[in-house]
Order: sequence, then C-alpha cells, then structure tokens
Amino acid sequence: MNVNFAERAHNHNWKLDPIVRSLLDTDFYKLLMLQFIWKNFPLVHVTSEVTNRTVAVRLAEHISVGVLVEQMEHVRQLRFRKSELVWLAGNTFYGTRSIFQPGFLDWLERDFRLSDYEVTEREGQVVLRFHGLWTEVTMWEVYGLALVSEMKTRAALSRLSELEPRPSCGTRSNFSGASLR
Repeated sequence: MNVNFAERAHNHNWKLDPIVRSLLDTDFYKLLMLQFIWKNFPLVHVTSEVTNRTVAVRLAEHISVGVLVEQMEHVRQLRFRKSELVWLAGNTFYGTRSIFQPGFLDWLERDFRLSDYEVTEREGQVVLRFHGLWTEVTMWEVYGLALVSEMKTRAALSRLSELEPRPSCGTRSNFSGASLR
C-alpha cells in the first residue's frame, strides 16, 4: 500500500487523530518515577500545572482548547495493554532485569488511571492543571506536553500547502510543569 504522507499531513477528515496512542508513549523515567511514587507515596495528593513560559508564543491563538480536551479525554481512556506490561516485565533496563516490581505491574493493569484536569486560557496561553493522587497526576506531565507541542505543530503545518517547503523550527516553546503543592 502506498501512503501519500503529504496528503495525510493535510487531510484531517477523521474524527480524532490521536497524538498519544499508548500509555507507553512517555519518557521511561516517568514509569520509574511512577513506581517510586506508588511504593512510597500512594496517598499523597498533588497539583501540577503546565504553562508556556515563552509569552511571545500565545498558544491559545494556535491550538483549539476543544480539540486539546478531546485529545486529553482520549488519553484518559487508555489503559496499559497486557502485551505492554509483559514487555515492561521482560526487558532489561540499565542492566537490571525485572526493574518493575510484579505488584506495580499488577497495579498498572488493574488500578492505574490518570487524574482529573482543567484546561484554561490565561493571557493568550493554554494552562493545563492536574489534581489528584500523585500516582494519577505524574504521568500527565509528558502526555500534556506532547499534546500541546504536537497540536502547535499540526496548526503550523495546516497553514502550508502540500507542496510548500517546511521552514525550520525557529521558535521553541519553553514549558514548565510538575510543580507540586
């Protein structure tokens, strides 16, 4: 099957093109951190906020808050698949076999869920705020950043024609996140 990638990048006729397709779409250290939190601080409540510190890039003017919420709801519905947990259990990481405890992997399969969240606009910026148990909040840092970053890129690409050359990325957003209160 031949895929016209230029057409795919510009033809958004599907209901939702998920940015995060698996809970493994994260940084590996977040899984290690999650296991540490699960083991040592399972009942601690936290609040985490992701904001764009580059005020010159007004993200709320580039991305749709409604679509962002749809993407976040998609991520909240994801669960670890049995095959993903088998992969985590069977791999060697940093020279260590079984780096994830069996009880933790069972918990990921049975009880893991992402926290509630709020999406607001403040002075042209999109602000993501997460609150709940630390085990429910911590993974949002990577997922939230990935969603906002990809949506900004998609918005920029949607303004180009199929044959127009892509400019190099001259603007980077500087996000902050994971401040616990």
